[in-house]
Amino acid sequence: MQVNDKMHGFLLKETKEVPEISSRCFLFEHEKSGARLFYVQNDDDNKVFSISFRTPPVDDTGAAHIVEHSTLCGSRKFPLKEPFVELVKGSLNTFLNAMTYPDKTMYPVASRNAQDFRNLMDVYLDAVFYPQMHEKPEVLLQEGWHYEIDNPEAPLRYSGVVYNEMKGATSSPEDLLETELLKRLYPDTAYAFESGGNPEKIPEITQESFAAFHKKYYHPSNSYIYLYGDLDLDGTLAFIDESYLSQFTRQEIDSALKKQPRFDGMKRVTAEYPVGAEEDTAEKTYLALGMIICDAGDRLTRAAMSILTHALFMTDAAPVTQALMDAGIGKDVTASLEAQIAQPNLAVEVTNAEPEDAERFYQVVTDTIRRLAEDGIDRTLLEASLNYLEFKTRESDFASTPKGLVYNLAVMTHWLYGGDPAEPLFYEQEFKTLREGLKSGLFEDMLRRCVLDNPHKVLITMKPSRTMAAEREAATEKILAEKKAVMSAAEIEEIIATTARLKEMQQTPDAPELLEKIPLLKLSDIRKEEDTLPLEEKTLKGQKVLFSDIHTNGIAYLSFFFDGASIAPEQQHYAYLLCDLLGAVDTDAHSYAELTNLANLHTGGISYDVTAMTKGDTADEWCVKTIVKARVLVRKLPELEIRHLCRSS
Repeated sequence: MQVNDKMHGFLLKETKEVPEISSRCFLFEHEKSGARLFYVQNDDDNKVFSISFRTPPVDDTGAAHIVEHSTLCGSRKFPLKEPFVELVKGSLNTFLNAMTYPDKTMYPVASRNAQDFRNLMDVYLDAVFYPQMHEKPEVLLQEGWHYEIDNPEAPLRYSGVVYNEMKGATSSPEDLLETELLKRLYPDTAYAFESGGNPEKIPEITQESFAAFHKKYYHPSNSYIYLYGDLDLDGTLAFIDESYLSQFTRQEIDSALKKQPRFDGMKRVTAEYPVGAEEDTAEKTYLALGMIICDAGDRLTRAAMSILTHALFMTDAAPVTQALMDAGIGKDVTASLEAQIAQPNLAVEVTNAEPEDAERFYQVVTDTIRRLAEDGIDRTLLEASLNYLEFKTRESDFASTPKGLVYNLAVMTHWLYGGDPAEPLFYEQEFKTLREGLKSGLFEDMLRRCVLDNPHKVLITMKPSRTMAAEREAATEKILAEKKAVMSAAEIEEIIATTARLKEMQQTPDAPELLEKIPLLKLSDIRKEEDTLPLEEKTLKGQKVLFSDIHTNGIAYLSFFFDGASIAPEQQHYAYLLCDLLGAVDTDAHSYAELTNLANLHTGGISYDVTAMTKGDTADEWCVKTIVKARVLVRKLPELEIRHLCRSS
């Protein structure tokens, strides 16, 4: 396809080759509905589809979160209570979820099976565009909130999936601290509101405002559709157009995210979190220093600060963390860079501190960073963290999360804020600039600009409160008691009846004719051929080597198998202990911290394990193997020195 070509209502606006991920990217716009669509084409059979909407909250009622839950409670074509529960029973999906962020809601799915992939897309698109939540008020009652009462004499109470979920979240100091950071760093924006919902405010949402939120934001003109992998583009676009987008007309939707004006100076905030009435509050304070570091489009600053965050706070030789520990401030230090918002921020947190440590905490962090900016940061430490970030970027491996979804999240860090969706997928030039920056003082300059000379900071002291939980409960009980006091007997009976109907609905199975509407895979949809890994047997320096020539984004994966037959069965537990200790203790040549730094500097990780394997096709014979696994950038293979590492350990 060429730019300006049209396919099934989609106009191709741009196409780019992205050699970093061996992909070609296509940016489309659906002319009738205004939907945006970005396709990352490659030979990965683990296909990904997602549809996302920009959903900035305007209050703390949690509308975005409740709508996310509610879209999954049945739709036009699939009018079951929980179509996704039934869909999973006959699906080969490799990922299926929905996520509410502070400014967007995402609905991603993935599958390696073409028919399954189509089924998942169909159910998700019908869910977001035609949910039953508009016609069935029970959906809001179930997923959001409702009154509950067992009998006329019993006290009134709140319930609901999101209400109960957020009631638990707002009891967690970590969640409360994260909410407080966003609220204080971005007071004039949508980020000041709790997109998940504040339990005190969730009962303010009504069926009308709930439905209006969905109607406003869940329109194709406000959507971001993402496709990834080896798929039938023509058939997929035809399906999306004919079954869904062609039924909508383009609209102007105000979902723009306002930027936070920068502060003139740091703000200090004191907050509380609940603990038990009898709990000891000594050394239970959380301290946090947060700062906005750049705009979403400033990829170099974001990448450099990610490297600095890892180097200065997260490694065994992290100087700022060590300075805080030496000063006796708290018991644990964490630092994080939040990039999934319009203005990324850096947050440094300390747990198990005292309230009076707040100013000293800020001073130690600032003084240490100032010294590093003036005297220079240890280049080995920086290079190790740069290698770590490069390895993580190239590998894009997050356990069970498909690689295509990792790219999707990267794409959204630009696309949602008006940037080029393909740009975050290019990284070679960025890493070249960062490597050159090791010599030019780039990282010291970043510390000065983003931390030392940055007035947009918030210092938060979050103290434990023995009375907060009881006060919250008392306030809620008072509100509910006052509401019940002005209710008529008929209104109370209606609440009892509504609660009973809701429970009956939840407990009643879906009718067989409705279950039949769910698209399930047939045996004929599943390929019979097993996956094959290309393996070539070679001999290197007298050793047998199995070599697999596949695309790995410049990463070499090595596994060394050592015969464990000489280990007596009664001593095998010592082999497991040895594997746990290798690389985690000092050696003759290096300290533990130096070993960790060297591993980060030259590899993506070295691991040791002992395992039992069956011999051939029989289950009756087995052998013990000690395995050393390593991941390394191809250009770093000479530095791996696996024999040296094994010998020195």
